[in-house]
Amino acid sequence: MKKAMAAIIVLLLLVIAAGGGWYYMQQKKQPQIDAERLKERIVEASDLTTARTYYTGIVRFKEGSVPLIDKNGFAMKYDAVISAGFDLEKVDIDVTDEEVVVKVPKAQILNISIDPESLEFYDNKYSLFKTDRKEATKQALIEAEKDAEEHASEKGLLEEADKRAEVIFRGILSDGIGSRKVVVERI
Repeated sequence: MKKAMAAIIVLLLLVIAAGGGWYYMQQKKQPQIDAERLKERIVEASDLTTARTYYTGIVRFKEGSVPLIDKNGFAMKYDAVISAGFDLEKVDIDVTDEEVVVKVPKAQILNISIDPESLEFYDNKYSLFKTDRKEATKQALIEAEKDAEEHASEKGLLEEADKRAEVIFRGILSDGIGSRKVVVERI
């Protein structure tokens, strides 16, 4: 009887040990990650565009003050692509056992690209004295960039870029952080 009882106890201990080992193996261990390595992975991309809009605008260019003598001007229609997002070198990352905290600056306009093929000129006014049309067009393009940036601000492009940041950073960082939660904070 004592041998049977000892065998049952040994068998029970083996089952408990096997169950504990199985449970231990099933537990997800948090991978060891380094905030600097994560940041290096992100910074490699340089800039991150999180929102983009297309815009068609018109700017007017005028120079000179005396009609027919030196007063010139024209209206220029253009198409632009405005991109907003983040300079990834300004992003900071902190890692704890429970979360990965990504500190992100507010979104900014990253690029305004005016399609040169879309330029159309209207309402041309010429003076008697020759003016530098290339310089006038260059100045009109500078004004077009300012106009496009104002449009982006009015239409909430930067706010949209900020909203999309959390989803994008979760996607970028989700691989390899285990069960940690990604938290995006504004700095």
